[in-house]
Amino acid sequence: MGAAADEIDRQIKETREHMDENLDTLERRAASNAVRYGRLAAVVLGVVAVAGTGVLIYRRMRRPSRREKLQSMVLEILKDLPDSIRDLPGEVKTRLNNPLPSIKVVVNGEGEAREPGTLEGIVRKVTPAIATTASSALISRLTRQPDPRDHKRSTVPSYD
Repeated sequence: MGAAADEIDRQIKETREHMDENLDTLERRAASNAVRYGRLAAVVLGVVAVAGTGVLIYRRMRRPSRREKLQSMVLEILKDLPDSIRDLPGEVKTRLNNPLPSIKVVVNGEGEAREPGTLEGIVRKVTPAIATTASSALISRLTRQPDPRDHKRSTVPSYD
C-alpha cells in the first residue's frame, strides 16, 4: 500500500506543477494583452484629442461671415415655426390675386375731392417746419438756466 500511496502523491505533485506552469503562462499572456490593449487605448485617445484640438482651432480661426450667421438664424427661426405659418405665403398669394374693393370717402358733404392749390400746398409743407422751429426756440428760452454773470447786469437793456 505504501508504494501505491507514494505513486499517487508523485502524480499529484506532477499534476500540480503542470497546472502551475499553465497558470504562469496564462498570467503572462494576460499581462501582455493588457499592456497591448492599454497602448491601443492610449493611441486612440491621443488621436481623438489631436483631432478635437484641430477642429477647435479651425473653428476659432474661421469665423462665419455675417451672411452665414444670418442664414443660420433664419433657418433656426423657420424650424421653430408651426406648419400653419409656413403655409402663410401661399394664402397671401391667393389673397393678393383677388381684386381689392374700391372705397370712396366723403368728408363734410363734399362730392368731389379737389387738389390743393399751389399756395395751399406750399403752406401745408412749410407750416410744420415753422411751428416746430418756433416751439423749440420758445421751449429752449423758457428752460434755459440763468447765467451767473448776468446777475451783475441790468435785466433791462439800456440804449446809449
